[in-house]
Amino acid sequence: MIILLDAVYNLGKLNIEKEDFDEIDVLLDNKNIGAVVLIEFIEESDGSIYYNKVYQEDYNSENKVKYLYKKGSSRGTNITPSSLLGKSLETTYSIKFLKWFENNKDNEFISKFYDEIFDKKDIIFDHLSSIIDNINIKDNILISMVINDGKKKYLGDFNEFKEILIEDSLKKFYGNKKDIKGNSTCCLCGEHKEVYGLVSNSIGFAFSTPEKVGNVPGMNIKNQWKLLPICGDCALYLNAGKNYIENYLNFSEFGLTYYVIPTFLKDSEKYFAKLDLILKRFKNEENSDSSESTKIENKLSRLVKDIDDIIEFKFLFHQSSNSAFDIIAYVESIIPSWLNELYDFQSKIADYNYFHEENLKLIFGNKHDGNFITLINKNEKHYPCSTNNWYKRYLRDFINPLSRKLYIDSVVDILSNKKLDYNFLLSQIMNKIRSNWRNNENYAIKISIIKSLMLIILLNDLDLIKGGKFMDSITEEFNIDLMLNSPSKKATFLLGVLTKKLMNIQYRELGSTPFYNKLWGLSLDEKKIQKLYPMVLDKLYQYDANYYVKLEEEITKNLAEANNNWDLNRDETSYFFVLGFTLPDYDKKSEGDD
Repeated sequence: MIILLDAVYNLGKLNIEKEDFDEIDVLLDNKNIGAVVLIEFIEESDGSIYYNKVYQEDYNSENKVKYLYKKGSSRGTNITPSSLLGKSLETTYSIKFLKWFENNKDNEFISKFYDEIFDKKDIIFDHLSSIIDNINIKDNILISMVINDGKKKYLGDFNEFKEILIEDSLKKFYGNKKDIKGNSTCCLCGEHKEVYGLVSNSIGFAFSTPEKVGNVPGMNIKNQWKLLPICGDCALYLNAGKNYIENYLNFSEFGLTYYVIPTFLKDSEKYFAKLDLILKRFKNEENSDSSESTKIENKLSRLVKDIDDIIEFKFLFHQSSNSAFDIIAYVESIIPSWLNELYDFQSKIADYNYFHEENLKLIFGNKHDGNFITLINKNEKHYPCSTNNWYKRYLRDFINPLSRKLYIDSVVDILSNKKLDYNFLLSQIMNKIRSNWRNNENYAIKISIIKSLMLIILLNDLDLIKGGKFMDSITEEFNIDLMLNSPSKKATFLLGVLTKKLMNIQYRELGSTPFYNKLWGLSLDEKKIQKLYPMVLDKLYQYDANYYVKLEEEITKNLAEANNNWDLNRDETSYFFVLGFTLPDYDKKSEGDD
């Protein structure tokens, strides 16, 4: 916990020092704002205030201090009158704007606006609606205000609004009236001063629940600060670090949302400056390019190519529900060279001829063009991937229907360079394929087969399969013979080839494939393979199709060699059979053709 907070704290401190931010900069939010709608008031020389108009202006993140946007409670007001437009303008206007002035009307400065705003509230709302209805942007719309006394002034030009911002922002660190604070040594900077107990919770890293008295010393919520004492200055650094991560290192792909948090092993200022330059360049590219290729491209893979192992990364997987921020997995000490290896191997595998057009036409038909990544992105558009970031997508397709936790655990293991349980992975692959098989989803079976092959090759070549390598590492090009490295594997695979030939003949003769239902729903083991082989031969003889002599000889030979030495479990046996059944015709040398 402390290690993670320390990384966020250091990131925020580096950013503040580089940009020369002040306290106000750090406290503000900046959530992909595309336009600002301003409610303008005129201040007369006698100090009286009256409403003038509503208009739009472009948003510039470098001028965020002008608007003083700082979100507050999801169901209540923000810390200042500035607010993002929610699903309903009426709700945003009523709760975030009007209610803010009502709550703060006892302040002499604020009270000058209160009467005018509530007197003209319907007119202001109508003007807001008219302006907002004509804004067509994909990013957030910020509603704020300006005061014109001969010169246009924003909220950030008034100390009164800034003082409210600072005071109310600090309250969340100690719970306002709960006074969860004391004097102690800050766990981040090591200085003895006033510390607060709700800093990590308020910033979004809630590692404890102070409302449950069993979680705090002395069974008293006011002692929460003793568990994780953080001073006000460090709280601001943490806040700045979290904002930086949200803006530049926040990722969402294949059903996962996660932060990537860098730590610097030396020369932190130098390497942060380098990292910051790259991230801001990516951000500018994203803002200026709305093409599909940009959406699919993995920004992290581009980032680590330009970074050496002086930087380590922590991955924090999270989800939000009912405005709560839940940490669901955390992995640290991931070095760029390992991530580069992971991305490079994916690119290498996706580029194998076996997963390109010529071979894929044999599997999916002549209408297909491009590699396998092109094919799945064309047909499954919800989670598009690129040639170097497909492994999470494939894991999700096989594991997520069973358990989101198991899916995330598998991703975390790969990121951590830990070995996966091959039997578990294959069982998930076969669950998917069997489901496709039961529903006669022949096209989906082919998709699952190719995905599983690519995934197994990746894990094998990265040495991430528990218990040893599945096959020899591939140096130049993949072919299926590399996987058929035992008699039981080869016999089972070739029997799949022969069974497919039988069913092709059946379809030509009968217009159906009744033998499909003889395959035990792809729940095969050695005994069933031994039983299935003569059944296939018998049917072939019935159709006078006894011309696959070499293929039969190979199956017979390998079954004999595998006798009393069968090295496949049920899922493996089923998998090798369906590989032979599905992949392009392996038996090019056999007599005859079906």
